[in-house]
Order: sequence, then C-alpha cells, then structure tokens
Amino acid sequence: MNRKIFTSEQITELSRNKNVRRCGGASVMYRKSFKAAALRQYNEEGLSAVEIFESAGFDLDVIGIRKPNKLMHQWNKAIRTKNGSGFVPQGAEKVEQAENIEKKIRSGSKLRALKAKIAYLEAENDFLAQLRARIRK
Repeated sequence: MNRKIFTSEQITELSRNKNVRRCGGASVMYRKSFKAAALRQYNEEGLSAVEIFESAGFDLDVIGIRKPNKLMHQWNKAIRTKNGSGFVPQGAEKVEQAENIEKKIRSGSKLRALKAKIAYLEAENDFLAQLRARIRK
C-alpha cells in the first residue's frame, strides 16, 4: 500500500487548518462540519472536490492531488448507506455491527447455557427416576 507519510512540518501545517480535527503521521481527520459543507458543495452546487479542498485552504501537494476525490466518494458512500439521514462517520457502521455481533454472541452463549441446564436437569430427573424404581423393588 502506498500511503503518504507526513513530515512534522506538514502535520503542523495541516493541524492549523480549521477544517482538520486531528492530524497524524499518515492520516488526517476532518471536522464533521467541513465534511457536510463539502458534500453539499459537491452534490448540490456542482463544485469539484479539488476546488472545495483548495478553497478550504488545503495544499494538495501535501495531502495528495487524488485525495479530495477519494474522500468525496467515501463520504457520499457513507451517507448513502444510512439512507441520507445525515452525515455518519465512517467508523460508526463498524461500531454498530460490532454491537450487533456482541448481542448475538451473548444470546448464543445464553442459549447454550440454557441447553446445558436443561440437559443437566433431564439427567437428574432420570437418575431420580431410577433411584425411585430401585427403592420400590
């Protein structure tokens, strides 16, 4: 994978931008307000992704010339998957899926525990029935 690694000067420059929430050595996290405004300009006003990022004060030599188009595609996809109910961060779906999986695991382990309890009680009933049968003889 050919990821762009930012220098400390580039990180400082990106961090100063009001549209950046956080910047690390290999990634930039953008503010939700910027994402929403950028998507509105891109989808409704017809501006290009490059124009939006340049007008927001980003140096495309630093973040990459193809990055704006890639981000617009990702952000649009994130909105479409939530049926247009507003901007949803990309990681939110994964958190929701993890919670659903955890619920299934909990209900599955609960089901296994109940089946084990039933098997134990049936065995206990069989044992008591055999014991009663011996006492009667």
